[in-house]
Amino acid sequence: MIIIYTPEDGTPERRFDMRAVRTSEAQIVERTTDMKWSAIKLGVRDDDPTALRGIAWVLLKREQPSLRWSEFDPLTSELASRFDEREVQLVAVDILALPAKQQPQAITELRMYAADPACVDVALKEAAEPPKEATAETSPTDG
Repeated sequence: MIIIYTPEDGTPERRFDMRAVRTSEAQIVERTTDMKWSAIKLGVRDDDPTALRGIAWVLLKREQPSLRWSEFDPLTSELASRFDEREVQLVAVDILALPAKQQPQAITELRMYAADPACVDVALKEAAEPPKEATAETSPTDG
C-alpha cells in the first residue's frame, strides 16, 4: 500500500510505501498506536487515520529523527491509502475473472484506488495474456 500525504498548507504531496517499513519501525508504530501490525496493515487498507498516521510518521522520522508523534497530527483528509503496482496487478487478475458486465465498474474503481492509475491498463493487459512458458532462464535448476 502507498500512503499519500497531501498537506492542505500547500506543501508538496508525499508518498510513503508501506513495504519500506523496517521491522524495528513496525514495532515503534505498534507501540505508539497501540495496534498490532496486522491491524495496522488492515487499517491502512481501510484508511484508518491512526494506521495511516503511524506509517507516514515513522517514515518521516527517517528524515526528521526527532519528530514526535504529537508533532505529526495531519487532518484526516490529508492522508489516503492507494494500491501499489504489485497490488494493482493482483486486483487486475481478479477483475478479469469477473463476469464481463461487472468488469468496467471494477476497472473504474481500481483506477481510483491505484497510486498510479496509468499502471492499471498495463496490469490488465498483462493479466489477459496467456501464461508464459518456462525457459531455461526462468526455470528452477537442479543442484
